[in-house]
Amino acid sequence: MPKQRYQSARQLKRQANILYMTRKLASEVGYDGLTMRGLAEKAEVSPKTLYNLFSSKDELLAAALEDLVGIIHETMDVHSGLQGFEHLLKVRQTSCDAIMRSPGFANVIVTLFFKARPGDRLVSALLGGNEQDTLEHLEYEKAQGSIHKELDLDKLSHHVSALMWGDMLLWDKGVISLDQLWNESHRSLLITFVGITMGKKRKELEQQLLSLGNANNKSSA
Repeated sequence: MPKQRYQSARQLKRQANILYMTRKLASEVGYDGLTMRGLAEKAEVSPKTLYNLFSSKDELLAAALEDLVGIIHETMDVHSGLQGFEHLLKVRQTSCDAIMRSPGFANVIVTLFFKARPGDRLVSALLGGNEQDTLEHLEYEKAQGSIHKELDLDKLSHHVSALMWGDMLLWDKGVISLDQLWNESHRSLLITFVGITMGKKRKELEQQLLSLGNANNKSSA
């Protein structure tokens, strides 16, 4: 965790600037090119000040990611009326949009995530809140009678979170392009949701999946 909590408006503004510049500089120079001294210069703070706030580059990157996750959640406030699968699909689309705006930073985070250890701050930032949010909206769908009652929603929430990282890995390794990321993620979620649902909801999701396939076929024709 950061060594110091920010209290004043000035400190909050400085924190926001540091975290923004971390994402910006990481996008430009990558993980290996990012240094605490270089970041301090970009953020217009002294290296000593930066080290007083964050003990390492990895801790700073984790904090920058947490800040971005918070921004994504704030963006979702305008979609507060969405529940269940609709909410989960919108969250995933919003996340993909954020990646497309800053692919360099996303690439750095992917690299760190796949070498992180269980319990690392970065892992908690990426999975903790996301899995809880997923679980809550799966529980909503189950209460609506859309999901098979015998399914373990805790395990299902892990699976839904893992889908994004599978798609991210495909992008990171060049199997899919950046502009394909949302479509692939959208398809992965719909396939999963169709497999766990029944009745009217299943038919709705099947239609969305079919429409997505038709749209992709037209764009590639």
